[in-house]
Amino acid sequence: MLKKIGLALFAIFVIIQFFRIDKTNPEVIAENDFINVVNPPEEIAAIIKTSCYNCHSNTTQYPWYSNVAPISWWLKHHINEAREEELNFSEWETYNLAKKVNILKEAIEEVEEGEMPLSSYTIMHSESKLNADQVKTLIHFFETLKAEYEQEAQDFLNESTKEEDDDEPISNLKLNDGKKWIANPETITGINNMIAILGDPVEEERVILYVARGQQLMEEFKLLVSNCTMTGEAHDQLHNYILPLKEKIELLSNCEDTTACDFTSLDILRFLNDFNNYFEGESLPS
Repeated sequence: MLKKIGLALFAIFVIIQFFRIDKTNPEVIAENDFINVVNPPEEIAAIIKTSCYNCHSNTTQYPWYSNVAPISWWLKHHINEAREEELNFSEWETYNLAKKVNILKEAIEEVEEGEMPLSSYTIMHSESKLNADQVKTLIHFFETLKAEYEQEAQDFLNESTKEEDDDEPISNLKLNDGKKWIANPETITGINNMIAILGDPVEEERVILYVARGQQLMEEFKLLVSNCTMTGEAHDQLHNYILPLKEKIELLSNCEDTTACDFTSLDILRFLNDFNNYFEGESLPS
């Protein structure tokens, strides 16, 4: 009986060897490759190529055991997942700023915690295992690069804000003879609700999540408008404020890449915070 089971298992093992994995690597475009774009120091480039590129790039060199099923199937699945869902160094320049910052943040955490390279990989590829000095060097490099991308994003935002500041203040919005306008409680609640929505971090850098956030803001905006009881000049000044706010929310609801979504979210938050410069709630009688 055991002999028959053994023969059956051997037969299955032989049969599955005919189901080969595709070892064709996608095209490598030099202008998009991390090493070519970032041009890291030679030591850093060597570490990344040795410890990361085999799974996280389009230059995979398949080992001998990639010819043995079912190990080959697991290996192919792991490489596809690494490239498509996590990080592909060969496509670095196709990522927007927000995604680059997020990838570097995760890379720092995983290298620091010893989760990358995977222990299942370093067992067969001892040369890819990072020693303490390499971990420290790589983390420092990733942190420096992350800071540069964050500064680039901030400079972009500052420039956009500067251009707005050079324009006429918020669609002719003005104070009430140097004093703030009195807003009804529902309006103030609506503004605070929108600030709270933007203050809650996005779980993943995905456009669909930013768009959903824009839709949340629009629902609050509609409530704010329908619940407004302000009249006269105060109402007119609120109108001057909410028109550009509506346009900004619509931009977020229709953004198409995470960098634009990030910038738009920050812009809306800045704009919402400006509300308190022009409006206040009615003071309670003493």
